[in-house]
Amino acid sequence: MTISNRMASRRYWLACIAAGACAFGTATWAASPAATTVVHAMGSTSVPATPKRVVVYDLATLDTMQALGIAVTGVPKAQFPQYMAGYGDAKYTVAGTLFEPDYDALSKIKPDLIVVGGRSAAKYEALSKIAPTVDFSVKGEHMLKDMERNITQIANLYNKQAQGKALVAKIHQAVGELRQVSSQAAPGLLLMAVNERIMPNAPGSRFGFLFDTLGARSAITAKDVPARGTAYTFEDVAKLNPQWIYVIDRNTATGSAAGGGEIIPSQKVFDNAQIKNTAAGQKGQVVFLDPKGWYLMGSTGPTALLGNVEQLKQVYAAAQR
Repeated sequence: MTISNRMASRRYWLACIAAGACAFGTATWAASPAATTVVHAMGSTSVPATPKRVVVYDLATLDTMQALGIAVTGVPKAQFPQYMAGYGDAKYTVAGTLFEPDYDALSKIKPDLIVVGGRSAAKYEALSKIAPTVDFSVKGEHMLKDMERNITQIANLYNKQAQGKALVAKIHQAVGELRQVSSQAAPGLLLMAVNERIMPNAPGSRFGFLFDTLGARSAITAKDVPARGTAYTFEDVAKLNPQWIYVIDRNTATGSAAGGGEIIPSQKVFDNAQIKNTAAGQKGQVVFLDPKGWYLMGSTGPTALLGNVEQLKQVYAAAQR
């Protein structure tokens, strides 16, 4: 297909979406006697029972479907964690990115279910005019509840209720065990690093589920976080002198430096005298969290969350020896 033809096709599908007149729209399924109601972040949607042609724009949902052994047709072009590397295989149709659907690809797939969440949630309304669409976004303030909803709804849709219940139980048990240990550890500072730029996260913030859900204690509160755009420095970290420092390496997670240029791994960035002289540095309690599990997956996929929980359990156990 030439560039001009692709542009014309894209204009067609965008106009089709705007008019709500796509040939494979949700109206086809509304009258289906075999439809199932799926509850999600935007309400509920009638979905064909056991959908076959599924396009997923949410990495956490792909994690869940892989854990439950459920096939998908279309996936986004993305950096996948190693355990999900198979989604980069040619057998899966690339249906856009985490932010922008490929409407030409969708027209060929003719999906009977589209899943969005997190980064792709903004496309919910547009995609709903193409096919039944659900939003499996997870909110930090009720992270485990939302994850349980998503796992349960997917399991029910594919008659895998027993597997879904077992997975939910495993998550609750793992988090409960971690909280018993993390709540006893000294307060720590959570930093997201973008090369040499560091941004603190407090309870209630984007990655604050380390404290809100996983039970760690924070050395700062929301009022201590500088205004957006204000630099947080290693001098600030040194003054705070936390017992623990937790680091999320954004650029390593995404495989690209924000704004372009070289990726500087956080291990190198934090290898400085100011960090080494903190209580965390002296005790060997600077923890480089799994970058893809935290930044890319947001810890909201079951395998990602369980892996992140296990890492924290190990570092706390090592500190007690």
